[in-house]
Amino acid sequence: MQCYCCSGQLFEHCCHPYISGAVLPDNCEALMRSRYSAYCLADSDYLLATLAPAQRQQESAAEISAFARAVHFCKLEIIEVTNRPDAGQVSFIASFIHEQKLDFIVEVSDFAFADRWYYVSGKLRSKPTVKLGRNDLCPCGSMKKVKQCQQHLPSGQ
Repeated sequence: MQCYCCSGQLFEHCCHPYISGAVLPDNCEALMRSRYSAYCLADSDYLLATLAPAQRQQESAAEISAFARAVHFCKLEIIEVTNRPDAGQVSFIASFIHEQKLDFIVEVSDFAFADRWYYVSGKLRSKPTVKLGRNDLCPCGSMKKVKQCQQHLPSGQ
C-alpha cells in the first residue's frame, strides 16, 4: 500500500517505522509526513507523543481522535521545508473530505529538536472549501464520481 503522506513510497518503508516506534524521524519533514499519516490512521498516541511536551496540555487524545475519525484525508502537499539541526519549518496543504466538502489545512508548522523531533505549533492560512457534487470526480484520486466512491469514508474506519 502507498504511504498516506503522498511520498510515493510504500507505507511500510515510509511512515510506518516512525508510527510504530521502530525508528525516530531524523528531520522535521519526516516527522510532518508521519504525523499526517497518523492523522489518516487516527493514531492519537503517536500524535501526542510527537507533540512538544509544553503543548500537550492543550490537546487531548479524544479530541484528536474525534477529528481524525470525522474526516477523510486525501492528499498532503509539502510546499517548503526549512531544516536546521535544532529547529525547522514545513509549509504544507492537507486536503480532506468532510460532510461532502473538500476542505484544507494550510499551515506553516514549527518543529524543534530536543531528544527527538517535535511538532511545536503552526500558523494557519485559510483556503475556501469546495462543495463536492455527486457527479464530480472524487478528490481522493480514485477516478470515480463522488457518489460512487467508497474510499472517502472517514479516516480510521
